[in-house]
Amino acid sequence: MEPRRRAMRDDQKQLRRQALIDAAWQLFTSSDYPAITMAGVAEHAGLAKGTLYLYFNTKEELFLAVLAQQFQAWMDELDARLAAGAATVAAVAEPICDTLARRAPLVRLLAILHTILEHNIELASALEFKQMLRERLARTGALLEAALPALGAGNGPAALLHIYALIIGIENLANPAPVVRAALRQPGMELFDIAFGPAFAAALVALLRGLARPE
Repeated sequence: MEPRRRAMRDDQKQLRRQALIDAAWQLFTSSDYPAITMAGVAEHAGLAKGTLYLYFNTKEELFLAVLAQQFQAWMDELDARLAAGAATVAAVAEPICDTLARRAPLVRLLAILHTILEHNIELASALEFKQMLRERLARTGALLEAALPALGAGNGPAALLHIYALIIGIENLANPAPVVRAALRQPGMELFDIAFGPAFAAALVALLRGLARPE
């Protein structure tokens, strides 16, 4: 009976880990990252704070796991949309913009990945995340190449990295610090008043056209 008891314990551990990830995500959808505490996540999950630290050593490690799950969910939907066929820049850009428009919290998480979430984590967590990222970029990159053949064979993953860089940059421009946002309300600052959706769509189309341009 020992193997069965061990399997049950492992299953319960996975359920608790997922409950903590779900709780952290739910809090993040309605709050900023700095305002969320590990104690708050544990309480939201209905678990003791000490239990949380059995699964995640730091807040950054917890939210890296949150990002990994949300990123893969986005890639899953994008894969399905790209597999339906495209062939033009506009047809490829549309599902990327559409799927991101419904994932504003994911965009916010991506924007703090390198500056916050990839700090204060262990090597094993960093390696696991990067391996997942590499595999997903390869899979979705192949579909991107099939949907837009002008990109060229093998260039899909790199194109996705360029798109990812656009997401980070435009999100940070569109959501500055409160004091900067107040400054942008002054006359003459209209240039810097950026809405993520329209700015990202325009930059994405320009990027894809440049990458798909024949040499």
